[in-house]
Formats: sequence, C-alpha cells, structure tokens
Amino acid sequence: MTLSGRNDTAFMVETKNLVSGLLKALDHSSSCVDVVERARVTEIEAAPSMWPVVTLSNSRRLQARLIVGADGASSRVRKYAGIGTYGTEYAQYGLVATLCLEQLNSSAFQRFLPSGPIALLPFPGGFANLVWSLDSELVQLLKTAPEAIFADLINAAFRLTPAEMGYIYSLLRSGVDPDTIGAEIAWRLEVFSRNNPDTNIKLPPRVAALSPRSRTSFPLRMRMVDTLVANRVALIGDAGHVMHPLAGQGLNMGLADVQCLAQVLEQAAAAGEDLGSAAVLDRYNSQRYVRNLAMQGIVDKVWHVFGAHSGT
Repeated sequence: MTLSGRNDTAFMVETKNLVSGLLKALDHSSSCVDVVERARVTEIEAAPSMWPVVTLSNSRRLQARLIVGADGASSRVRKYAGIGTYGTEYAQYGLVATLCLEQLNSSAFQRFLPSGPIALLPFPGGFANLVWSLDSELVQLLKTAPEAIFADLINAAFRLTPAEMGYIYSLLRSGVDPDTIGAEIAWRLEVFSRNNPDTNIKLPPRVAALSPRSRTSFPLRMRMVDTLVANRVALIGDAGHVMHPLAGQGLNMGLADVQCLAQVLEQAAAAGEDLGSAAVLDRYNSQRYVRNLAMQGIVDKVWHVFGAHSGT
C-alpha cells in the first residue's frame, strides 16, 4: 500500500477514528440514513408480508426488505435466519492490553513463541496494543501478575529464548516474590543487550508501563457459516466469519464484505430489483463466501505451522 509517498505493507487505524470518519461521511451524504442511537435489538420476527420486523429496546419497530447482520460473532441476526456455524477451538485465549512504550513507535511487531504468538500494534503518542495468544493456564497467570511484572514479561517475550521464558513462567507458578521475578527478568534482559549490542533484529521499544485495568482476554476460535445469506438477510464481518487474530485480517475481511454487498445492492437498485430477493443476495454470497473460507484456511494453516508449541 502506498500513502503519501510511503510504501508500507499495512496501516493501523484506531476504531474511534474509523467510526468517526464513517459518521462524518454519513453527515455529508445526500442519502437518507436514519441513525438510531442508544437502542439495541430485542427481537427479530418474520411478518405475514415475509419482510422481517426488528423491535428495538426503545419500543420502535422497523420493517425491512433486507437486514444486514453486522452484529458480531454472537450474531442475533444469524440466529434469527437459522444459519448454522461450524469450526474449531484453538484451546487458547487472546490476552490484550494497552501499553505505554519508552519511545514513540510506528511499526508493528510479532514473534512466534512455543506458547503462542505475541504481537505489539502501534498507537499514536507512544502507546501500543498487545495481542498475546496463550493457553488458559498462562493467560490467568499473566492476567493476575502485578502490572510491573507483566510489562517486564512483554519485554522478555520479544527478546529472551523460549527456555528462558519457560523458566520465568515457572517462577510465577511457584508464587515467587514479584521483586525476585523482576530482578531475574532485568538480569536476563541485560545479558541479552550485552550479547546483542548491534543486532540486526528489529525489536519493539520497551514497555514502560501498562494502562491500568486494560488487561482482558477472549477465546480464540475459527468459525465459518453455512452461507452468508438467507431469506432477506445478509451477514457481514464477524457475524459471517471468525478467525485467529494472528494475521490481523478479520476487519479487512469485514470491510471487503461491506464493499461487495454495497456494490451488489447498488447494481440491483439501478436495475429495479428487490434488494432482499434471493437472486440479489446470492450474487453477494457467491463473491464473498469462498474468498472468506480461503482466507480463514490460510490463517488456520499459519497458526498450525507457527502457532503454539511450534515457534522459537
């Protein structure tokens, strides 16, 4: 991707900036878009006219010729449509946190460890987002570790050997005093720096602190759907596919869904077709379903090759 004369593989965009840009685009759009805020969907039902009716928490009822399910992995729209799912559990969790770095950084870093991949994603102002894939036992161990020790563990995970990380984990499991663990990590990082004064390996800036109460975790899984469409329903994003975050492609796949569906609906409207008809929705499904499966398959294979118990 090229932007402003730069040649980069990818760019990180904060959710708040993406949402803000979309809302501004709606404000300046000539289309008639009714944005409903502070309300959630409480029920979806099929009316006698066969157009689904959506009931909101503010008691408002909306009848539509097409419902687009963009409501995430536990999609209510998907359940209403009776679309089945299948997939696999990775027996791991994604541990995420917001970090403050010792210096400004605009690059993303990832390392594959035997316990699972760890990634540091840049934010403006010297902040970063952590995504660390670990089994349930290690996730609980690291979630409850003191914040200073957790920051040290992140610095260690990008620099020390798997054997050294295993030893440090054993200290945590044994309930060794945090000061002793911190001193052990500091000594090993000092040895790493002495032994690699001019390393060609690009390393992330060290973590200075952890944003308070930012640590959380979620189960890692791959989920496919039987189809992206049903009677007057189309699924996009995580409602239609869930994948391991190691490649950072989940949002990109969702945006590709949006682009494709918008083009299909625009062409159908220009031709005077019913936007919720099977003929129209099948065109969207035929363009996106196989491509989504292919990307999920690639990421799944990457995880099996470089994921837990196979890294260095």
